[in-house]
Amino acid sequence: MKKTLVLITTLGLLSPFAHSIELTPGQWDVTVDMNAPGIPDNMRTRVKQDCLTQEQAGDLEASMRKGWKEDNCGGAEINRSGNTLRWSAVCSMPGSDAKTHISGTMVIHNDKHYTTDITVKGNHHSMKTHSEAKWVGACKEE
Repeated sequence: MKKTLVLITTLGLLSPFAHSIELTPGQWDVTVDMNAPGIPDNMRTRVKQDCLTQEQAGDLEASMRKGWKEDNCGGAEINRSGNTLRWSAVCSMPGSDAKTHISGTMVIHNDKHYTTDITVKGNHHSMKTHSEAKWVGACKEE
């Protein structure tokens, strides 16, 4: 009986991660820390707000692929394991043959908190970013 209870409890705790990864739609505060040569210290951290629609929040992979297509990226790969998404893509810079390689990891801590770590390499430069995102409420009307 104890083994069954432990198994049920463990599966219950893991069940949110067994389903598709979803976030709460609405307004998100995203703190981005950038690390790259030449970025002044006073510009390394910025806070932005993003409004995540129901469609975007419900299917992160489809939203990422749509964004990459709009940004002229190809060869995109996304792998999901539990509450973590890992991806990579190669993007073409507008008006040139230069390629930018993007790779990243997104960890969904819960439906109102996620973090990302992204590496961008291209044109003899490299930049790493770490983002901390928290849901703050409904999207603001503009």
